[in-house]
Amino acid sequence: MSNRRIFLNSFDRQQPVSNVSAFGVKDYKGIEEKRKVRAALLVTRSHLNLVQVIKKSKKISANLFTLERFIRASRIALYSPIKNEVKTEAIFKTAKQCGKEVYFPRVQNSILEFHKVDDLGELMPGKFGIAEPSFYSTNIRVKYLDMIIVPGVAFDLLGRRLGYGKGYYDRSLIDVENERVLGLAFSFQVLSRIPAELGDKRVGMLITENGIILTQGGG
Repeated sequence: MSNRRIFLNSFDRQQPVSNVSAFGVKDYKGIEEKRKVRAALLVTRSHLNLVQVIKKSKKISANLFTLERFIRASRIALYSPIKNEVKTEAIFKTAKQCGKEVYFPRVQNSILEFHKVDDLGELMPGKFGIAEPSFYSTNIRVKYLDMIIVPGVAFDLLGRRLGYGKGYYDRSLIDVENERVLGLAFSFQVLSRIPAELGDKRVGMLITENGIILTQGGG
């Protein structure tokens, strides 16, 4: 599948696409399909070597930096990469050089809180072994973040995101407009369609090493 390379000059909007699972009914077939897609993509990603991850991440970061949305954002949220996820160190460095405030998620009970980070050395291993900010650092409500950059195991062109199955981002970003949520992914992680359930958070845009994709869930 070829990615659609779309560089935006304004805050384009599209009509949202309804969720696949209706009436709040748990779709056990969908859960099994998710498990299979997740397992396959994690294996593929695990086969990347460090040189490949760094090279592709550099291209992804460069594509992100061209976005007017990134340039205009004052407060952005990043993530600490694990398991060969797209690296975010260059994004953090550039954002700080541009005078932006940068926040990282911290697991707090069943949701994520976003805490301000001025230096990556402030991050310490937290739940699931993922580096996160201190409980005592300044936090911010998600509605005040201009851009929330999220990882994922897989995404599709409708903006649906498949994570590790814990639902932290889904619960934490439930009231956030899709257009403020951006996914970083290697091109092989973007599929034409992935299984979804009611409550799965969509992203409005995907950034890969091949370009920028405005998803159909970006409204």
